[in-house]
Amino acid sequence: MSPCDDLAPGEREMTTRQVALVDSAFEEGQYESGIAMLEDLCSPTVHPSKSHVRQLLYIALYPPSHAPTTGNCHKTSQESPSKFSSRHAYSTLLPSPTSSQLAKRTLRVLADVNSPASLLRALPAYPDPTGADDAPPHYPELPSDVDSFVASEAVRFRNCKNCWNILKSGFISSLVDTSSAVPASPRKRTRGNATATKRDHLDEEASSLVVGENAWPVLDWLLVLFEKDELMTEASRQRTRYSPLLLGQIPPTRSDSGSKWDANDPLEVVFHCFEQQDESRRAMGGRLLNLLVNLTSTNLFDLPLFMNLLIPRLPLGASELRDLLFGLSSTWTLCKFKVALCQRYLTRACVGSGVSRGRGRPRAQPRPITARKSASKQGATVPTTPHSKPEIAPLSSNQSQNTLLPAAEILHLLTMKTDASALSKTIKFDLLVTYGILQHQTPAEDKSRDWTEMLQSGHVEEAVRDIFGVSEGDQPSDNTSQRILLRLIATWR
Repeated sequence: MSPCDDLAPGEREMTTRQVALVDSAFEEGQYESGIAMLEDLCSPTVHPSKSHVRQLLYIALYPPSHAPTTGNCHKTSQESPSKFSSRHAYSTLLPSPTSSQLAKRTLRVLADVNSPASLLRALPAYPDPTGADDAPPHYPELPSDVDSFVASEAVRFRNCKNCWNILKSGFISSLVDTSSAVPASPRKRTRGNATATKRDHLDEEASSLVVGENAWPVLDWLLVLFEKDELMTEASRQRTRYSPLLLGQIPPTRSDSGSKWDANDPLEVVFHCFEQQDESRRAMGGRLLNLLVNLTSTNLFDLPLFMNLLIPRLPLGASELRDLLFGLSSTWTLCKFKVALCQRYLTRACVGSGVSRGRGRPRAQPRPITARKSASKQGATVPTTPHSKPEIAPLSSNQSQNTLLPAAEILHLLTMKTDASALSKTIKFDLLVTYGILQHQTPAEDKSRDWTEMLQSGHVEEAVRDIFGVSEGDQPSDNTSQRILLRLIATWR
């Protein structure tokens, strides 16, 4: 079954009569009263229609209008009375800043009240790799999508590729100054759906900002839904914490089988957030990165290929990278990811490795052919078909422990020759802290003996004193890092 069909038990859509009440208000341009009515009608057992969610998103994302220019005022004064009256009636249908703010607040309220699946089914999603064939058939929606101005404009949400595209600047433009004529009625506009679809697609591609200025509350809304979906999945599926709805916003492989990995679009959002000055916006980037990393806790998302996309995007500044690593939670999955990330970075930064850190558009590298052959041999006894779908295989803590780097490799990464920049020291500091936390949280019977011996023998302490020792030209923070690590080592022994 598709993730978006996994509604909460006992949850149903609004009745036809309730939908009609909200539609009537929206048709008359009474958005504030319609939004308030929609919020009152919804409850933990009643969720809004897909059309109403799209209309809320359109109103929420609608940019505030600018003051009319002198040219536009002169043009308006030359219009006939009937045309001026029609234009005035049309302008009353445009969402106001007040209704836009109310729509953003209501979306947030609905995120707390209704299940994530009931709300995100209003947006397109890629096929579910675990069995989309079992999803119920698609039924035509009620004609509310064509009965009002805002509903017909909100159809564009059905035509976008994924939820990341609705965040782009220019996805929804102000219609105050751009329209040269009064648009046709909503029903007539639907006859030009092909043209509208093409226009919307061009708008998506031409957008300059990954997250428009008016779209930050909507991004927060999406993150709240994905985080809620994580918790619901963790409680119902063998304590595996990941969001199937987020996985549905990542395109499948070309063969439509195997683990997904192409997270380019959400990663663009992540690092756009990190570039912001506002602390809450930067925090959104960390939240989304946590969500993406948690996808690697199953076999549905490929960690090595995802890492290939992430590494070239890492910030070059030590403080920026420190903030990124600090923003990752301390769960087992995320700590293991940080260790793998630090290993990949230090390997690339090794002196004499000849690997450069280009800032071009990253491209995931295919797996070696030998690995594919060996995998096919191992699975030769399992019958497969072109339409077979993988089953979810959560990675248990034992499996994670087996894939954890050996302690000797950690010591090698710490002592290997890299550039003497603050960036490399930041990576080494986080590598040692994260690996020590993982080992410290591991039960005694499963803890690495090599790690315990390295702590007892003083090899780790010696490496810390050598790497983070203060010498002429070093930053004062190096001595602070050394003191912190030495205290942690004493705790781990």
